[in-house]
Amino acid sequence: MKDELGNRMKADYEDALRLYVPRRTHVVLRLDGRGFHTFTAKLERPYCRRLADALDEAALKLCQEMIGCRFAYGQSDEYSFVLSDMEPATAPLWFEGNIQKIVSVSASLFTGFFNKAFASDQPGVFDSRLLVIGQRTEVEKYLLWRQLDASANSLNMLASAHFSHEELDGRSTSEKHDLLHGKGINWAKEPADFKRGRAVIREGRKGWRVDRDIPVFNRVPEYLETALSVR
Repeated sequence: MKDELGNRMKADYEDALRLYVPRRTHVVLRLDGRGFHTFTAKLERPYCRRLADALDEAALKLCQEMIGCRFAYGQSDEYSFVLSDMEPATAPLWFEGNIQKIVSVSASLFTGFFNKAFASDQPGVFDSRLLVIGQRTEVEKYLLWRQLDASANSLNMLASAHFSHEELDGRSTSEKHDLLHGKGINWAKEPADFKRGRAVIREGRKGWRVDRDIPVFNRVPEYLETALSVR
C-alpha cells in the first residue's frame, strides 16, 4: 500500500508541475539578492569591493557546479548564468533541464557560497529565475541589457553618494555627470568592473576565472562570441 500510495502522490501531485526546458537551447539564470537595499545599507559607498568579491566567488563556484554552464555576468547584487546543451549534439544539461531543480538548487548553492565568502552575521539570500532563449544573438542582447543596467546603476550610486535624493530627482544622465564634474569627480575614472560589471569565463583546461576588466559588449562583440562558444 505504501508503494501504491507513493506512486499516486508522485503522479498526481509531485510530477504534475514538473517542467523541463526544451533541448538544444540556451538557458539563462538570473540570481538576485533579496532585500539587498537593506542588506547593504551599512556597507561602503558608492561601491563595495568586499561585496563584489563575495558575489564573484559565489558565481565562480556555481559555474563549476552547473553542467552546461558557458558564461556568467555580474553587476550590483545580481549574477546571470548562461547554460546550453546546443553543442555537441549529445551535450547534457544540468538536472536534465528540470526547471524546479535548476532554479531551487542554483539559488541554494549561490546563497551558501556567497555567505561563506562574505562572512557576515546577517545572511544574504538570493532568488533565481529562469529564461529560455533560443538564439545566441538574443543571449548576447540580454547580456548587453544587463550591462547597460550596470552602467546606469553605477552612475546613480556614485551620484547618490555625493548628492541628496532631492538634488538628483529628475536629473538626466548628462546632468548627473555635470554635477559630479562640478565636485571634481569623473565617473569614467572609476574601476572598470564597477562601471561595466564582471564576468566569469572558462579558459579550456585552465578552468574558470573572474574577469574584472570586461569590454562594453556591443563595442567588442567578439568577447561574448568567444565566451559563449564551446571549448
